[in-house]
Amino acid sequence: MRRRSKTNRRRRVVEKKKKQFFFKDLSDELLIEILIRLPSSKEATLCKSVCKRWFALISSDDFRKISLIHYRNCDKKTLIPFTFVSIDYNYFHYLTDDTDLYVSEFCPENGFSRRVNSGFLNSDLPPMNYISLIESCGDLILCSGGTSDRIDYYIANVLTKQWFLLPRTLPRTPLESNTRFMSTSERVGFLIEPSSVDNAPCQYLVLRFISWGDSKFSIHVFSSKKGNWTRMIVTSPRNLNMLSRRTSIVACGRMFYTFIYERNDVVDCVLAFDPFTNDPSQILSVIDFPPEARDKPCLTCKLGVCGGRLRFAQIVLLPSRYLYPCISIWELEDDYRTGKWTLVHQRVPTDTVFRVPTLATKWVSVLTFHPYNEDLICFLVGNDHIVYNIQTDKVESSTLTSLFKKSLNVHVVPITRNWWPTSL
Repeated sequence: MRRRSKTNRRRRVVEKKKKQFFFKDLSDELLIEILIRLPSSKEATLCKSVCKRWFALISSDDFRKISLIHYRNCDKKTLIPFTFVSIDYNYFHYLTDDTDLYVSEFCPENGFSRRVNSGFLNSDLPPMNYISLIESCGDLILCSGGTSDRIDYYIANVLTKQWFLLPRTLPRTPLESNTRFMSTSERVGFLIEPSSVDNAPCQYLVLRFISWGDSKFSIHVFSSKKGNWTRMIVTSPRNLNMLSRRTSIVACGRMFYTFIYERNDVVDCVLAFDPFTNDPSQILSVIDFPPEARDKPCLTCKLGVCGGRLRFAQIVLLPSRYLYPCISIWELEDDYRTGKWTLVHQRVPTDTVFRVPTLATKWVSVLTFHPYNEDLICFLVGNDHIVYNIQTDKVESSTLTSLFKKSLNVHVVPITRNWWPTSL
């Protein structure tokens, strides 16, 4: 028996050496062709620890360039994994407790898991600063931080733990400090403009939308290309209810979008911003929702992006002993100026997980759309994180215990997993 165990150990050692020799004998070009087929940059980063040669190859400009070419030639729907960054009350409690930042990775087979240490965000910040999670674009997140007297903006990569501080924002004018609109006055969006040249840095744009009336707004835009903030005064073609529920600004293509409620449970319109224009009369456009979406009270709504197109999710409760949500998904045509929407999905889920108790009117909320799969939508149902396939009417994945401690105050942004991390 002992002799057999020694033989088995010897065989395993020989097989291990054969595998090592196999990779050792490969040329750099062939090894790169193998490594660029890893699922994402996360796995490529982990492979740097295999040996010095792999570290040098994966860190090289050639590897990054070839990876990006391979990525562009692949179907993006194969990039199934993506990440949610979520946070209670939309801020870190002075970053003293890393558990205040939750990250869950979507995988239909394995469900969700927590990961990521958020401590890197305050590595160089003075004590008593806070960090607020604002928005995401691609694999980067936009945070704001500082004190009550000063607010700064940070762009960070959760995977590589790199971040940088944007130049100081422009001070608010007296009109922008209108106390009547302070609670809902500012919304912030974040956009990445990829470079057409390999290995060239991307352009980052941050837009601050500040309302100081029902038709008068200020728009502050930071462009990494210009390196500074600019301010424009904009007039809406019609009055808007800026005291209604505040919504997020999302980036789609080269545009920013947010939507406005006519009242707290009825939507009004979408505001589209073109951050690349210097003409105040061209930066803002108003897009009406279709009448079917405007004329009904809704439980919750969400604007997001799937497959590079702007989508709008609307949940309306159907009356019964247990309220069942009717989920409608609208998609805006590529040319936003036409204002044409298409109803791509409408369904009442049959799974009992979506049953809403009569008194729990905030039981269901839309977290985000899957960035590639047009049929998957992520919900917060009670305290559970649900991934629902609206085409097949099946719950693909759900958490057994909540990832969120206070579900009514959770703020979630999606992060896609690129073939190579966006450089900062």
